[in-house]
Amino acid sequence: MRHMTIVILLFLCGCAHEPLFTESDLRIYSGSGSGVKPAASDSLVCISYNIAFSEKLDQALLDLAQETLPQQPDVLLLQEMDAEGTTYMADRLGMNYCYFPSFIHPHHGRLFGNAVLSPWPLSQVRTVSLPHANPLTDNYRTALAVDVQMERGIVQVVSAHNATLIVDLDKRVQQVVVMRDSLVSPTGPVIVGGDFNTGTNYEGMLFRRVMRQAGFREARPAKGRTARGGPLDFFGYHLKLDHIYYRELEFLSSGVCRETSASDHFPIWSVFQWRTP
Repeated sequence: MRHMTIVILLFLCGCAHEPLFTESDLRIYSGSGSGVKPAASDSLVCISYNIAFSEKLDQALLDLAQETLPQQPDVLLLQEMDAEGTTYMADRLGMNYCYFPSFIHPHHGRLFGNAVLSPWPLSQVRTVSLPHANPLTDNYRTALAVDVQMERGIVQVVSAHNATLIVDLDKRVQQVVVMRDSLVSPTGPVIVGGDFNTGTNYEGMLFRRVMRQAGFREARPAKGRTARGGPLDFFGYHLKLDHIYYRELEFLSSGVCRETSASDHFPIWSVFQWRTP
């Protein structure tokens, strides 16, 4: 116990020296792509990828080019990004982007937040600060919502990254409720995706129930993990942290691409179809 106390104190002391998160950092970063023409289709492809600390970006681009992933997604949701990394990914993919930081992470002293990329025009950007800070760092996470103007109409898209298991489950459920109720309009097609940090099947079921209360369903990926569990994998405990929820769209297919190496998370994907009037 004494050794654990020392470790915690050292961690807290290290956090005390993290760079200051200023008002100039807390803004929406956005830009236009280099002209990749979106594919006209009745389907809508969404990929979500938590790229750990926005570090191995060139490998992440190779990951997204895997044959087991749909190519030319209409929506790409990214988590753990910084502003420069988001711009880099958008430039290489030729996509428009919006990015909003949550805080400066002590891991690397850079911004840490969520992004939405798309070859389609982006507008009506909304953000919300999620309740309940990390008890060790006092940092609050945020969620980012953007309207994507596709050929068939507008779809509201939310890139989400909930707190880790260090925050109590009931508080993480409240984060989902705040995100759901603050960023999503009462009507219209919506996709909410990202890293929800659901550490158990029970938590995944609980989050599905919360989203279902607002008319959402989960685009369930193939069975198994969406992240590497390290030693947990040895014991057959598969982390299923990442999810995509949808409303007022027809679900077609989904999956997880596990042939990737840029992150401890795997890209997840879903394909939807527009509802006929």
